[in-house]
Amino acid sequence: MTDSIHELIEASEAYLRRFGIEGARDVVSGIVRWKSGPLRKVTPQPDPRCGFLDEALAAIAGADDLRAAIMAARPVLKWITYDLYPREEIGPRFPEAHAFVPLIGGTAPVHADDFELGLFLIAPRTLYRDHRHAAPEIYAPLTGPHGWRFGIDEPFHDRPAHEPVWNPSLAVHATLVKDVPFLCLYGWTRDVDMPAMTVPAPDWDMIEARL
Repeated sequence: MTDSIHELIEASEAYLRRFGIEGARDVVSGIVRWKSGPLRKVTPQPDPRCGFLDEALAAIAGADDLRAAIMAARPVLKWITYDLYPREEIGPRFPEAHAFVPLIGGTAPVHADDFELGLFLIAPRTLYRDHRHAAPEIYAPLTGPHGWRFGIDEPFHDRPAHEPVWNPSLAVHATLVKDVPFLCLYGWTRDVDMPAMTVPAPDWDMIEARL
């Protein structure tokens, strides 16, 4: 089953090569640099605590090879949560409604220095509040549509699956997940150990009350 991790990384690289947006080439370069490293043993957590992985996989259309690779690797994946946000800032729902699994990175099955590639899942009816981080980041959504904004004074706009988002270093961004679970590939190209921080917006309570 451990070969399935390398096969998932290969499928992720092939998928990201479809796109010409800013940053995609940097993420692919990082994958190429690190993907051949030996696998480290991790304790699997194949079902994320937030649930909705089955629903997210069922919602993928147009990326059959990548979906098959995720399903094949599922028994050996370790889903975890990001717990560095103060709960009073990130809100009560997000900590229980998300999970991610690094594939390449400092604590991932395939080691990398200052680079990370993985899968990120958010449960339906969740606002991932406005935030920023030093790491430049690509999100490549496999499901959709989902709402996005890139500034606390901006409205949310729906973007479909397979329309990647590039967040430059310290760019403010937020994601609004409605009825369809959010599942994406993510890549951080540097500064991966710098913590993310929220950017307070005046409409969080109003948005979350409607979800």
